[in-house]
Amino acid sequence: MLSFSYTYKRATLVLAALLFSAISHAQSFSQIYVFGDSLSDTGNLQAFSQDPSIPSRFTNGPVAVEVLAAQLGLNITNALHLTGSQHGNNFAVAGALAIDEDGDESTFDINLPTQINTFLAYNQYQAPYDALYVIMIGGNDIRAARTLLSQDKWGSSLDAYKRLQQASDSVEQQILKLTAAGAQNILLVNAPDIGAIPETDLVAQQLLMNADSWHDQIIANNLEGLTKWLTIHYNFKLKQTSYAVEHDTGVKIMRFNLFKFFTDLNANYQDYGYTNNTDACVFVFSADGAMNPECNFETFIFFDEIHPTTSVHQRAGAALYQTVLRAN
Repeated sequence: MLSFSYTYKRATLVLAALLFSAISHAQSFSQIYVFGDSLSDTGNLQAFSQDPSIPSRFTNGPVAVEVLAAQLGLNITNALHLTGSQHGNNFAVAGALAIDEDGDESTFDINLPTQINTFLAYNQYQAPYDALYVIMIGGNDIRAARTLLSQDKWGSSLDAYKRLQQASDSVEQQILKLTAAGAQNILLVNAPDIGAIPETDLVAQQLLMNADSWHDQIIANNLEGLTKWLTIHYNFKLKQTSYAVEHDTGVKIMRFNLFKFFTDLNANYQDYGYTNNTDACVFVFSADGAMNPECNFETFIFFDEIHPTTSVHQRAGAALYQTVLRAN
């Protein structure tokens, strides 16, 4: 089993090599700005919480947007906006939702509207036209919808789908804010299949253990498939709203289908050199950070119950770069 520190150092060296190779490419963008959740957070939640137990990244090395930035010859630095600082270009925060749960965008929190509002305030409501804006969010909204779906009450399914409609609507509004401020290059990334992450299986097991009605049993036995459909619904709505933005603003949105990328990788994991596509390497949420004795960060798809290993991030980042390259 490879140690965490070894794999992190190795991944960082790979990232440095990517940055070096990108120098020869013409830089199409003056800067990159990132908005999202734990798939893109590089230390904002850690800085805000001041809790040493919270990692800077929820994986064992660089995340996908760092790989993308390196291939573009750019750097990712934490915005640290939650601490009151005006610092870098990555506003993504682990745990962030696409929506503001209290319905008030003026509330300062970790979610997407606050990330966008803070970026605009820091830049005098001027979004550089020649920068790249990456929005990668939705997984936590789908997890919240999964929780609604599993509740034993009438209308829970409708509540879950309404929640995801609100999430996609919020993303649309945030993109419109950016384009109104001058943004011209938007890279919109949809959500991976939340039904396929180890956490969903753990939730299903817990539901089945505590089931006291036929409804609970049906939900528990079908939770992975139901959560997949929640993901598909969110991604469909997200695509619709992105087309609406293009129609209304004339701004071309680059789209990356993370759902398709992850589904293909998961279904054909052995072809990509992986040996495990179901288990977490580190049990962050279910066993206080205990290490899976069979873990190999190089061959496991999942770092923990929710997030992929940096090996998967490397592949995703390279695919993001190809999407941007094709669009320019």
